[in-house]
Amino acid sequence: GDNRTVLLIVDEAQNMKAETLEELRMLSNVNSNKDQLLQVVLAGQPQLKETLRSPELMQFAQRIAVDYHLDPLSLEETCGYIQHRLNKAGATRDVFTPASCERIYNYSGGTPRLINLLCETVLVYGFADQEDMITVELVDEMVQERMKDSVVPIFNRDKVGEQVEENIE
Repeated sequence: GDNRTVLLIVDEAQNMKAETLEELRMLSNVNSNKDQLLQVVLAGQPQLKETLRSPELMQFAQRIAVDYHLDPLSLEETCGYIQHRLNKAGATRDVFTPASCERIYNYSGGTPRLINLLCETVLVYGFADQEDMITVELVDEMVQERMKDSVVPIFNRDKVGEQVEENIE
């Protein structure tokens, strides 16, 4: 009624069932004087694209104005991403050696969520060991320990395969 558009952002949309997505489509049909009242942004893992390609969601998919797939970061982008996040957190010096950034890239396959998880975890290990720099040895030690004791996947097996297995053995 105020000439405003509502924006609904759904994260982890790959977990939505087709029926729920169809309900979103029906909500998007609500118009006022030919203006759309609801804009929907879906964010999710690659499985979301597969779901949206299913025949029962054809009408929903036809309404998608823009879609974008974020590819994994390159080695250079990963190192820059790590440095950027450290700078935003207030770091005034290098915390990761170039080799440790490369190892984070190898373990993560360039997936930002895994880069974040690896960096956060190795920073805790470095703090506990009172280290000034995060080295490749500390990254490997952390991954080896996490592989033994954790059910949470700490690296991207699909992207890095045997190279990771060699590093942690």
